[in-house]
Amino acid sequence: MKNDIKILCLLDVLGFESLFHSIGLDEIVARYAKLTEYVKKQTGGLDIIPVPDGHVAVGWLVIDNAYFSDTLLFWTKYNKLSLPSFTQLIAETICFGLENDLPLRGTIVVGDMILDSINGTYLGEPIIEAARTERQQKWIGVSFGSSFSKSGFNDGFYLDTVLPYKSHYKDKTHYLATGMVVDWARKWRETRKKDVCEIIEKMNTDSIFSEYYTNTLKFIEFSKQNHDWVKKSAHLDYG
Repeated sequence: MKNDIKILCLLDVLGFESLFHSIGLDEIVARYAKLTEYVKKQTGGLDIIPVPDGHVAVGWLVIDNAYFSDTLLFWTKYNKLSLPSFTQLIAETICFGLENDLPLRGTIVVGDMILDSINGTYLGEPIIEAARTERQQKWIGVSFGSSFSKSGFNDGFYLDTVLPYKSHYKDKTHYLATGMVVDWARKWRETRKKDVCEIIEKMNTDSIFSEYYTNTLKFIEFSKQNHDWVKKSAHLDYG
């Protein structure tokens, strides 16, 4: 198997054990299948990608996926054009998950990985980074891993898909707390009419995870208040 650079998003289902006991294995599998099918449908054609010089690039974003227990993986080959499309796709995935009672928390990483769904082989330092970073978060949403700080991997972000934010980490000073997240709340505002806060509040039924939902509501408000964060980035409070 040939190693190459990929972008990977590792997602964990918040409160999986309680969900498993309440709805059962068959329903969880059905929700996973619905989510992965939806994600693939979002990439079922040519992707028109705006680039900074005002032109557009045309490409095909091919997404692979796998899931086991409470973990879902989505990945694609890394390049400067696939990164912004992948980020938008993950934002859409979080939104769709909320609409279908799958609260998701995760991390996007980049690097040299073996991701072989046919043989069930998943190896690479970025996968370890993704799992560790995912556990550092107390919310519904996705953070970028520290692997993006490496030279050559931090080009291609579109600033309307990301947001500097740190309030969701268990420890803001932890080396994995990059302070850069996917702005899925902005995606929701731009594509949906239903109040996402109502959905979050209805999901908040397990006292063990109550703080996670409260933190999510805080992020939604932070995203709304900082819709044009790029214009005031020098004075932005990261939350």
